Amino acid sequence: MKATGIVRRIDDLGRVVVPKELRDSLKISEGDTIEIFTDKDGEIVLKKYSPMAELSDIMSSYADTLSSAADTGVIITDKDSVVASSKIDLEINDRPVGDRIKQVFDERKLLSFHSNAPSEVVEHPEFDNFNYKYFIVTPVISPAGDLLGTVVLASSDEMSEFESKIAETAASFIAKQVEVD
Repeated sequence: MKATGIVRRIDDLGRVVVPKELRDSLKISEGDTIEIFTDKDGEIVLKKYSPMAELSDIMSSYADTLSSAADTGVIITDKDSVVASSKIDLEINDRPVGDRIKQVFDERKLLSFHSNAPSEVVEHPEFDNFNYKYFIVTPVISPAGDLLGTVVLASSDEMSEFESKIAETAASFIAKQVEVD
């Protein structure tokens, strides 16, 4: 099935330019990782790669452990969507990240805030009715400096510096588990 097709030449170094229109429609930015593989018909497939999503089972277990230790809800995201969650009463996995998480991507630093609109964190129609109103969002940054995603702690009560440190430690641990070449 060919939804979008563009013909390009390969240069002498084996490079192919992916047109801006295609990158925009697939939300591929400069520096994003792309998986390249062939399918059974011999076609070359380019797929946006998320190292965080590749480890979703491990991330899910880690979210459960972290939520027990911090006694908060936990959301782990990649750059586009939720990869794992724990103590969140809604099914939010694979939901797009909200504007506050995108803000953390831009600023690359911890953000702690109160919100009566939790959909600023995760885009979900029922998330605004949720009982969590306090959030700590920490970027997951690889040792090479690549932004991989976020760790979010969510609570109905105001959180302290202790929870901020837990979120930062969790983000650091996850960053060391995820390797991107």
